[in-house]
Amino acid sequence: MTQQRSSWIPRRRIRIAIVIALAFAIAGIAGSAWSAFALALLVPALGAGGAAWVMLRITRQLAPNGGGWERRIHDLVVARLALPDDAKLSVLDIGCGDAGLLAALLERHPAVTATGVDFFGANWDYAQAACEARLAQLGRKATFQRMDAANLAFPDASFDVVVSVMCFHEVRAPQGAALSGPLLALSEALRVLRPGGTFVLIDRFADAGDYDAAGLASVLGATAELRREPLVATLGVPWPLNAKRALGPAEVLSGRKPN
Repeated sequence: MTQQRSSWIPRRRIRIAIVIALAFAIAGIAGSAWSAFALALLVPALGAGGAAWVMLRITRQLAPNGGGWERRIHDLVVARLALPDDAKLSVLDIGCGDAGLLAALLERHPAVTATGVDFFGANWDYAQAACEARLAQLGRKATFQRMDAANLAFPDASFDVVVSVMCFHEVRAPQGAALSGPLLALSEALRVLRPGGTFVLIDRFADAGDYDAAGLASVLGATAELRREPLVATLGVPWPLNAKRALGPAEVLSGRKPN
């Protein structure tokens, strides 16, 4: 498989943290020539620098040459789907990113019809063309579309399988929506799943800041054979990738849509 850099943490976020750290450090050191109080600026400099270090460390843990945890998580999704090797089903990946999950899925199940959707915004390090090129290198093919996970442009019951990894918590609800962005994305994922279809979804479902417990229970009430697993415990994810602001609250939700 082509070696890819993880795209889960945009380089832009890391660069911003580094710039903030440097700005405070320079201001503090330069200002200390006039007042010792300026050295207090080194505190936020250390904070921003620490945040940048953690993001760089997590990025390396996710990358193939630094732990390969992104691929391990994708392999877990494929394993939980438990599809026959020759399955000829339609699969939707919501928040497909750089197509890493679809690449792992098509390696094991080359006969599936794969579709990936993502917002492909400027804040991220991947694009639709890069996804197509990645699969072309593997001799595989999928359809990619730019789409908002809170409002999927597919009819009801369009796919046999729906998957998603660490996307829903990034979704923002439109003004006036009854549900939060993450819950809207979850609802949309289940809406486009066919009766009897299966899903495997990974997100920060245990984080009360991202998901209202009552709202989550209400949306999941329309599923069958629901299984919830803490991702960190299931895979033995190490620090800092297992931290609360990273994958600490992540859960694997799997099940099916009732007939």
